[in-house]
Amino acid sequence: MLEAGEYPKIHSLWKREGWYFDQDKKNSPDYQNGRQSFIIGDYAQPEFGNIKKWHVEEKVDGTNIRILYISGKVFIGGRTKNAQIPAHLLKYLQETFTEDILNKTFPAEEDKSYPNVMLYGEGYGPKIQACGGNYRKDPGFILFDVKCGPRWLQRVDVRTIAMKLNVKSCPDIGIMEERDIVEYVKSKPKSLCSETPQIMEGVICRSEPLMLFRNKLPIMWKLKCKEFN
Repeated sequence: MLEAGEYPKIHSLWKREGWYFDQDKKNSPDYQNGRQSFIIGDYAQPEFGNIKKWHVEEKVDGTNIRILYISGKVFIGGRTKNAQIPAHLLKYLQETFTEDILNKTFPAEEDKSYPNVMLYGEGYGPKIQACGGNYRKDPGFILFDVKCGPRWLQRVDVRTIAMKLNVKSCPDIGIMEERDIVEYVKSKPKSLCSETPQIMEGVICRSEPLMLFRNKLPIMWKLKCKEFN
């Protein structure tokens, strides 16, 4: 059960072999060398196998951030209520997502009621993950999802909101079929948003058009480049 405003966990495309959940084996380079943890073809969620087209975006390696705009007030947090945000990143977020900026982006209705909005993104940059300094030289935020009330916004709307807030949105790779996505990730493409060239962390794939699970969460999955030798 997600706490209010918490972003859902994103499953990998396929289920994993049992050894992957053994921390000693998972963390052992000797044991992992040449191994594939996935059970290829055995979908992590049965819905994945019924969808032909996926909207693909780059997965950025950072720390999960949520910006809650509720009743005209701004709340900044990590993926969960206990998550710690690095001080230099928190300062940037507080300066970027002010009440004034969000009031202008999501103005009150005529009855003076404000929409309840949840902005989900990745805090990234120096001292945020080992590769953070390659993306950019100062802390930043890259938007990957927006929820207005009960409604998840379409990708084009997410990008429009990012522009209004003067932040980046995750690079759009395009609409692809599963087999082409897998081959793309296997090719270890370069990141589309990194100032210093580096291999992309991976991809996030959402159903095209957008569809939801029965629990009203978006149907989506991820694949990481490092999981393919």
